[in-house]
Amino acid sequence: MYVTYSRREIEENRKHYEMMYDASHHLVKIDSVMDWDFVSRKLEVFYPHRIGRPTKDPIMLVKILLIQYLEGLRSVRFTCNQVKQNATYRWFLGVSPYEKIPNHSTISKFLSQRLQNTKFWEDLFQHCLRLIQQEGFIANETWIADETELKANANKRVREIIVVEQVIEEKEEDLAMINDYRLRHGKKPLQAKGSKIEERQIIVSPVDPEARLSVKHDPRGRFAYFEHRIVDSLHNFIIATDVTPANVPGHRKLMGQIQGLKQTLGKYANEIALDSGYYNASLARSLFQYGFFVYMSYRRFPTKEHPNCRRYQFKQVSEELYACPCGVPFHYKTTTRQGYHEFKPPKGSCKACPFAKQENQDRVLRVSIHQGTYDKMRIQRLTVRGKVLKSVRPSTVELSFAHSKELHGLRYARYRGVQKVKAQVLMTAIIQNLKKWTKLRSLKQVGLHLTHQIIEEPTL
Repeated sequence: MYVTYSRREIEENRKHYEMMYDASHHLVKIDSVMDWDFVSRKLEVFYPHRIGRPTKDPIMLVKILLIQYLEGLRSVRFTCNQVKQNATYRWFLGVSPYEKIPNHSTISKFLSQRLQNTKFWEDLFQHCLRLIQQEGFIANETWIADETELKANANKRVREIIVVEQVIEEKEEDLAMINDYRLRHGKKPLQAKGSKIEERQIIVSPVDPEARLSVKHDPRGRFAYFEHRIVDSLHNFIIATDVTPANVPGHRKLMGQIQGLKQTLGKYANEIALDSGYYNASLARSLFQYGFFVYMSYRRFPTKEHPNCRRYQFKQVSEELYACPCGVPFHYKTTTRQGYHEFKPPKGSCKACPFAKQENQDRVLRVSIHQGTYDKMRIQRLTVRGKVLKSVRPSTVELSFAHSKELHGLRYARYRGVQKVKAQVLMTAIIQNLKKWTKLRSLKQVGLHLTHQIIEEPTL
């Protein structure tokens, strides 16, 4: 049966700690800004109201978890032991000096059973974000996105190889671009093949089957998850976060996060800064359609081309003609299903070329159908604004990840499974936003705060 302390009972219990608790502690400030009525409304749906024995106050269990992630404590068991002997923690919970703190197993069951496969933490994160936006601390003008690796709670040496079926879907938009170009040059359009199913072998962990192998920080590979995060550039608030296995790149999740932010914040930002892990033409084209100014770090892919005869050293004479560094003309031949325009020189032109990789074979120049998008990305990257966005990334999203790992225990996954790891990430994001929110409110009271609104003073 759902039972919780009333506000009056909490205030009566807190009188016992008036001479012992730290009034300047972050928890005291968080308690003043947190909407506990919203938390109570979200939790009461998981409990019956008329049957069953009275439960431990669910709001108290949430508060203990917030203490754990605020202080970066290593486990729920250790957190409960610290709460027993810390007056500020007991003041935050609102319990009397004679009442026992809930057992660590109660909190573990609360997470694994009551809140399993629910959106409680996500709803709480979105609600706190709206409250912060209402006070004007989120500019919603420039977004910075990045991803980081979380080491999974699984032994990297215990591995299994399984065979899975993967559905490979054909991109209809790319096929339409290919056929349009082919028709303009007198070629027959390509027929759609549709999706196909392929079998492939993947390495999984028997301990955490949802984690995937990552070689980002370990050449031999380790099981990990990726956290995809977006922060606002004004005060570095975390405005979106998601967790995927380590084989899902960031450019596949970004558009879904951006569309979710439109619903939460009411509009899209004007600019977005991304690193080279997001270097993808389809993503960039979608961002341009939404009106973003995109800074995306360049990613240099491996190539076997001669250093003096690379693709970008060819000069475009017309839509159907390129000239190589030696002046040999390359004429348009076809556009492949893979999304490349092929240009070839007259037969035998590369036979005596000093830059040829193979003496008896002519060079084939391949230009992507998305070359216009890549060129636009390059132009925006080299502008003054693009260079400013490049310098902003280390002090925003990279700093946010550093605080999560150093101060709040997000260096590795405490739980197993995508949903449980996502709950850990959301709790970390909530406590980081609340901590920063309380600091900014304190500064605002004395007039030392930043705002995204530009105030123009009239000239005399």
